[in-house]
Amino acid sequence: MKVVLTKDHDKLGMNGSVVDVNEGYARNFLLPNQMAQVATPSVLKHYDERKKAIAKKEAAILVRAQELAQKIEGLSVTIAERVGEEGKLYGTVTSKEVVQALAEQAKIEVDKKQVDIRTAIRHIGEHEAHIKLHPKVVAALKVQVVAQEG
Repeated sequence: MKVVLTKDHDKLGMNGSVVDVNEGYARNFLLPNQMAQVATPSVLKHYDERKKAIAKKEAAILVRAQELAQKIEGLSVTIAERVGEEGKLYGTVTSKEVVQALAEQAKIEVDKKQVDIRTAIRHIGEHEAHIKLHPKVVAALKVQVVAQEG
C-alpha cells in the first residue's frame, strides 16, 4: 500500500515522502496515529504543491543570503579595545562585539551565533571573521582592531 508520510519516521523517511508499506502496518499503526495518509492523486498533488512552495521559499532565502554576503565581503569594521604592552589586548574580541560593530558601522544585523572567529583576536591589527548567513553561504568580514584612546 502506498502512503504519504505526514511526520518524519526513522525507518521510512521524511515528511512528504511516498513509501510502500504493508497494508496492516498502514491501517493499524500509521493511519490511526496520523503519521501517514493514503497516497491518493489529490493527496499526492497537495504534497507536490507544498514541496514546490517550500523550494521557492528556500530559493528566495538563498538569494537574500547571497546578496547580504556580497555586501559584507567588501566591508571592514573597526573595533577599539584597551591595549597593554606590545599591542596585546586586555581580553579578546568576541562575536558579540563584531555583531555590534557591524550593526553600528554598516547597518547590517546578524546574530552573534552566525559569527565564527576561527582564532581568538588578542592583538591589534587586521583579523578575519566568517559570518554564516545560510548553510551554503559564508561571508568573510575584515575586523580591524585598534588601540582605544584614553
